[in-house]
Amino acid sequence: MTLALTLTRYLSRLFAVRIVAVLLAMSALVELVEMLDAMRRLLGPEAHLGNVLTFSVLRLPLAFEQLFLLAVLVGGALAFRTLATNGEIAVLRAAGLSPYRLAALLLPLALGLAAVNTLVVDRVAPAAEAAFARWWDTVSPDDDDDDDGGRRTLWLRNGDEIVAVADLDDSGTHAWGVTIYTRDASGHIRRRVEAAEASWIDGAWRLSDVGVAAIGGVTETETLRKLPGLAWPEGPKPARLLDVAHPTERLSAADSRAVLAGERPGGGSVAHYHTLIHKSRRAPLLPALMLLLAMPAAIGGGRMGTLRGISASLACGFGFLIFDGFMLAVAETAAMPAWAAAWSAPLLFALIGASLVLHAEE
Repeated sequence: MTLALTLTRYLSRLFAVRIVAVLLAMSALVELVEMLDAMRRLLGPEAHLGNVLTFSVLRLPLAFEQLFLLAVLVGGALAFRTLATNGEIAVLRAAGLSPYRLAALLLPLALGLAAVNTLVVDRVAPAAEAAFARWWDTVSPDDDDDDDGGRRTLWLRNGDEIVAVADLDDSGTHAWGVTIYTRDASGHIRRRVEAAEASWIDGAWRLSDVGVAAIGGVTETETLRKLPGLAWPEGPKPARLLDVAHPTERLSAADSRAVLAGERPGGGSVAHYHTLIHKSRRAPLLPALMLLLAMPAAIGGGRMGTLRGISASLACGFGFLIFDGFMLAVAETAAMPAWAAAWSAPLLFALIGASLVLHAEE
C-alpha cells in the first residue's frame, strides 16, 4: 500500500506539473494574441492600465476552458514520454505493473482534473464570459452596433412569449419598440402586443402607447384596442434582459435548464441549450479520456518508438478535439439529438484509446 501511494504521489506530481505548465504557456500565448487584436479598443481615448488588467483577468478563465483538455493531452503525453525515456516505464513493466494498473495509479489525478474541468466549464467560464461581455460593451459600446448606426433588434423567449426589443438602455430598465407574441399550449401565436416604450417601475414592467391584436387561425382577426398603458407582470427582470442583450456562448447547465423550462429568458435555440447541458454533464469524464489518449506516448522502446508513441497520442487527441467540435456544431443546428452528438466523440475515442493500449499490451 505504501509503494502504491508513493507511486501515485510521484506520478500525480509529474503529470500535474507538466499539465499546469502547458496550460499556463498556451493561455498566455492566446491572451497575448487576443490582446493585440483588441488593442485598438483597449488603447482608446479613455484607455488606462485598468482596461488591460480587466481584459486579462476576464479572458483568462475563457482561455483555460478552451485549452484545458489540450493541456491535459500535451502535458500527459510529455509526462509519459519522460517516463519512457528515463526507463521508468520499463522498470514498472518489469515489476509487473500493467497499463491498467498504471491507469489506476493516475485515478486521483484524473478525479482532480475532472473537478477542475467541471468547475471551469459549468461555472467559472460562463460567469467570466457574461462579465466580459458587459464590460467590453462599456469600453466601446458603439462598435457593436449595426453599420447603419442603429442597434440590432433583440429577440428572446420568455416562457410562452416571444419578445422583440428594438432598443434597450444600459441599465435594462427602459426599452423601446417592444413587441410581445403570446403563444398557446400548442405553440401557435394567439396575441400580439406592441408598445412604444416599456419601463421597469416598482418591480414590474409597464408598457406605454400599447396596441393589442388578436390572432385567430392563420391571420390576424382585428386590432382589439389601443391603450395608453398596460402592465406586463410576466416580463423578464432587467438583469435577465441584459444577459440576453449581451449574448454569450457559454451558460451553466442549471441556467440552460431554466431557459428550457421558461423560468428565465433566452435568445438561443432549444438545441443550443440542450447541447450546453450535455457539455456540462460530460465535462468530468473528458480529462480522463485525454489521459487515456496520451498513454501511447509511453509505448515503444528507443527514440523512434517513443516518437511514434507521442505522435499517436497527439494525433488521437487532436482528432478527438476536431471531431468533437464538429459534432457539437451539428448538435447546435438540431440536425442530430444533442445527447448523441455530445457523447459520440468521447465514446468513439475512448474505444480507440483502449484499443491502442490493448495493442501495446499484446
